[in-house]
Amino acid sequence: MQYRLNLTNYQDFTVYGVGRRPARSYFIPYPDLASARAVDPLEKRYRSPKVLCLNGQWDFRFYPRPALLEPVLDTDRLDFDRIDVPACWQFRGYDRPFYVNVRYQFPLKPPAIPTTEKVGRVFSWIGADQKLGPRWKDPGEEYNFAGVYRRKFQVDRPEARHTISFLGVAACLDLYVNGTFVGYAEGAHNTAEFDLTGLLHAGQNELLAVVRRWCNGSYLESQDMFRNNGIFRDVLLRVEEPTDPEDVDALATYEGDGYTLRMSARLYADGPVTCTLEGPGICRTATVQTLDRVARVCFAGLQPQEWNAESPTLYELTWQTPTCCVRELLGFRRVEIRGDRFLVNGRAIKLHGVNHHDTSPTNGYTMTPAEILRDLQLCKQYNIDTIRTSHYPPDPLLLELADRLGLYIVDENDLETHGTWAMTLPPDYHRISDDPRWKDRYLDRISRLYGRDKLHANTCVLMWSLGNEAGGGCNTDAMYAWLKAHSGLPVHYEGVIHHKRTAYDVGSEMYPSVENIRLVGEHRRKQARLNDRPYFLCEYAHAMGVGPGNAEAYWEQIYQHENLMGGCVWEMVDHAVRHPDGSYTYGGDHGEWEHDGNFCVDGIFYPDRRPSTGAEIVRFLYRPLRVRHLGDSRFEIFNTTGFTPGTDFTLVLEWNDGTRVELRPEVGPLEKKQFRLPVGKPTAEGLACVARTLDRNGALRSLEQVVLEPTLPPLPATCPLPESLHLRTGTFCLELPDGSRMLGGDPFTILFRAPTDNDTDLFQRSTMEPFVGQCESLHAVEALPHGLMARGEITAKGGRLLVEDRFEGTDRGILATCALEGVAGGGDLPRFGKTFRLDSGFDLVEYTGRTGETYADMRQQFPVGQVRCRVGDMTEPNLRPQESGNRCDCTRVSLSNGKVKITFQALDRPFELGIKPYSDRALLSMRHRADEIRTGTYVTIQAFQQGIGTASCGPGVMPEYRYPLRERYLLRFLIQVEQI
Repeated sequence: MQYRLNLTNYQDFTVYGVGRRPARSYFIPYPDLASARAVDPLEKRYRSPKVLCLNGQWDFRFYPRPALLEPVLDTDRLDFDRIDVPACWQFRGYDRPFYVNVRYQFPLKPPAIPTTEKVGRVFSWIGADQKLGPRWKDPGEEYNFAGVYRRKFQVDRPEARHTISFLGVAACLDLYVNGTFVGYAEGAHNTAEFDLTGLLHAGQNELLAVVRRWCNGSYLESQDMFRNNGIFRDVLLRVEEPTDPEDVDALATYEGDGYTLRMSARLYADGPVTCTLEGPGICRTATVQTLDRVARVCFAGLQPQEWNAESPTLYELTWQTPTCCVRELLGFRRVEIRGDRFLVNGRAIKLHGVNHHDTSPTNGYTMTPAEILRDLQLCKQYNIDTIRTSHYPPDPLLLELADRLGLYIVDENDLETHGTWAMTLPPDYHRISDDPRWKDRYLDRISRLYGRDKLHANTCVLMWSLGNEAGGGCNTDAMYAWLKAHSGLPVHYEGVIHHKRTAYDVGSEMYPSVENIRLVGEHRRKQARLNDRPYFLCEYAHAMGVGPGNAEAYWEQIYQHENLMGGCVWEMVDHAVRHPDGSYTYGGDHGEWEHDGNFCVDGIFYPDRRPSTGAEIVRFLYRPLRVRHLGDSRFEIFNTTGFTPGTDFTLVLEWNDGTRVELRPEVGPLEKKQFRLPVGKPTAEGLACVARTLDRNGALRSLEQVVLEPTLPPLPATCPLPESLHLRTGTFCLELPDGSRMLGGDPFTILFRAPTDNDTDLFQRSTMEPFVGQCESLHAVEALPHGLMARGEITAKGGRLLVEDRFEGTDRGILATCALEGVAGGGDLPRFGKTFRLDSGFDLVEYTGRTGETYADMRQQFPVGQVRCRVGDMTEPNLRPQESGNRCDCTRVSLSNGKVKITFQALDRPFELGIKPYSDRALLSMRHRADEIRTGTYVTIQAFQQGIGTASCGPGVMPEYRYPLRERYLLRFLIQVEQI
C-alpha cells in the first residue's frame, strides 16, 4: 500500500496538531454496568468489548538517516523489523540510550530543529561531561532519526465510529490509515486521538505511524531523563455508537453545608442518559435527555464521606446510555487556600511527597499497569502520601489508582525548556516562555492535561502544575489564566520564581536551605510573594547516591509553620538501563556525545524498586507519630497526619531491659500531647528505647530511637603488650592464632572518603579532592612501659596533620589511643579513623550500633540494635560505587572467620564503623557495580565522618556535621582477639 508522507509537520512551527480530536476525560466505555463492574482496574482498558487494544508486535523500520525516508512509501515493498508496542526504541536496539539533564540534543535555535542533515555543532556551558565552561561540540553522525510503525488490524463494522487513542508518543506522530493521511500530534505525554470513521473497511486494515526523534515541540520537553522515542504507551481503538458518550465530566462543589455534584455527558448523537451516584450513605439517580448532544444532572444537598489520602472513600459514578456505560470511582474532596494556609476538606495538612517519573530499566518511559501499581503501593508502604508527576502527565491509570489507594497528586504539564538556560550566555530561563509565538502551544498542552484528567480534580489531584524549569512570562501567565477559568484547584509552578512574578497560587522552590524555608515560615523572605501564600517544596532532599543528608531539619520547620505545606523528595526511582546480565548503565555508558553521567541515578529506590537507605530516610521523615522523651517519664507524641486520630495507631515503646509499653495515643491530627509512660531501667549496656508505630492493620509504619544513653566500659589498667602486635616500619601488624594477620590498611589513618554523589560544590568539583591523595609518613616508633607509640604526619592538598598512635596492653585486650591534630591548612576533614585489613575469610560480622547505613546528618532512620550479617551486607549497592555503609553509634563489633574472632570495643564514646570487601583507595576508581571486586575484609573504626548533605543538587553539609581540620581529635578503642 502506498503512502504519500508529510515531511514537514514535525518542523513546521505553524503546526502542532492536525486532525486531533479535542481533549476529553480519560475513560473506558463498557456495554453495560455489570461488565463495567466486573473488571479489575488494571485490566480495565484491555477487557472492554468496545475497545480494541492494539498493543503487541508491530512492523517497524528505523531510519538512522532521515533523508532516506521516501516521500512515497510503499509498505508492500518495504522490509520491516518487528518491535513491541508500547516500547522505547532506544531500549530495543535502535539508536542507543541517551541521558542528558537540562540540555537539548541539538543546537538551540528555537523553533528550528535538525531535519535531514547532521545535527551540527552544539554550544553549551554546563554538563557532567564538561563541568562548567562554554564549549562547542560536534555530535558527529547524529540525526533527527525517524521510525515507521505498521500495524494491521481487523474491522468487523466499518460503518461504526472508530476513534484511535495514542496515550503517549515521543516526540511526535504522523498517522496514516489505508493509504490516507489522518493527522499529526506532538506533546509526547498527552493523549492524541483521531477519528478514523470512514477510513476503514471490513476485514484487514493497515495503520502507519511515522515517529520522529525531535519536532518543534521538543523545545518544550527538555526534562531530566533518558531522552527516548517511540510509541511508549498503549494504543486503543474505540468502537463507538451514536449514543455513546464522547466525553463525561463530574464536578463536586462544596456549598457550605454539603456538596453539589454536577454530572454531564456529551454524546455523539442525542439520546437519554442515566446518571447515578452511589456510595456510603448516598444513592441518587436521574435520567435526562440530551440537548444539543449534552446531558446535565445536578445532585444537591449531598453529605458524603469526604475523600482524603488517609481514608480514600470513593463513590461510584455511572453514565449510562442505551449503548454504553461509563463507570468511575471518584471522591468528594475540597481544596482551598485561606490566607497563607493550604486546606483540604477544611483542614490543614502536610504533604509528605516524592517526585515520580515513569521509568523502567528495561523499557524507558514504558510502564505496565502492574509496575504503576507497584510504585504506588511502595509510596503507601513508605509513608508517602503525595506524588508530583515530574515532569509531565502520567499514564492515566496512575490517577485512577491514586484515587483508590489514597495519594495526593500534583499533576504536571508536559513542559520544560531548561536547555535555554544551559545553552545560552548569559543564561536565559525565559526565552521561550516569554515569547508569544509559543503561546498556542503552551495553551494546547495545559488544556490537554486538564481535559484528560479533569475527573480526578475531585479526588487525588490537589494542584495543577504548569510544568517544570521553563522560566516565566506571557505564556506561563496564559496557562495560569486558562486553568483558573476552567478549574477551582490551586495552580503550582516553581519556574516562575526566576521571573518577577515569583509565584502563582502557592510559593514554590527547589532545594532551598533550611534557613530560607525558616524565613518563609516567619514571613521574612525578601521575595514578598513567598511570604503571603502557602509554600511548597516541589523538590528537596536530592537523593542521589548516599543520602539525602539533613532532611529532618526541613521537617522541623515544616511542622513549626502553618504556611509550609510540605514537599516532594527528589526523586522516587533511579533511572538506568538494565542489561541481560543484570548490570546497569547510566549516562555516558552508551556512547552519548554529551551526557550528564549518573545524575539520573538519584532515587530513593533502585531501578528494580529495591529500597535504598534513602527510602528508609523518607519513611522516617514521614512517620505518622513522632515521639520525644522530655525527661523522667514524660513523653511528647506528635500526630503528623492530617485526618487520622492517634488512636488508629498502636505505639509500642520497647526498652532494652525488656520493659514494653503499648498504647493508642489520644492525639488528634497535627496535634502534640504529653504523656506519662513507664520507663525502663538501665542495663549493663545503658538505657535505650525504641518506638514502633503500627497502623490499624498491624503494619509497621516507623521505628524511632527515643532514648539512647549507652554505658561504656572504663579504661582498663595497662599490662605488657602482646608480642603478636608489632609496628614494622610503622605498619600495624597483629598476628592471629590461626596464622593469619590483621594489618593496617592503606592508608592506616584515613582522612578521605571515596566521594559520594553529594560530595560536590557549586562548580561540580569534589569536596573530597583535597584529601584523596593523602600521604602518611612515619617519624618515630617509641617504646612505652606497656606498649608502643608511633608518631607521624599526614600531608595532603587540604593541609598537614600530626598523628600519634599508642597501642598498650591491658587485661581486656589491646588499647588503641589515636590522636590527630591539624597544624597547617584549613577547611574541614571528611573523616578520621583507623583502617585494618583482614583476609576475606573474616566474613561474619556482629555489631551493636545503628542497624543500617547512617552518617552524622542521616542517622535517625535506623535505631540502635544488635546486627549479625556478612561483610557484603555492610555496603550499599549504589549504581555508581562510592563511600557507603557507615554505621553510627557503635559500641562493639566482631569479625570472625570461624576460627578467630576479633572484637573492637568502644571506650570513651561510641565510634562510627565502616566494613567493606575492598579498600577505600580501590573504591576511588570504581564506576559500576561490576567493579566492586572483593580483595579482603577492610574495617574502619572512626572518631567521625562528616555528614552527607545534598550538594549534588542542594545545600551541602551543615556546619554542625563538619569537622574543622585545625582541631585536635582523639579516638580510643580496645582490640580483643579470641580463638573460637
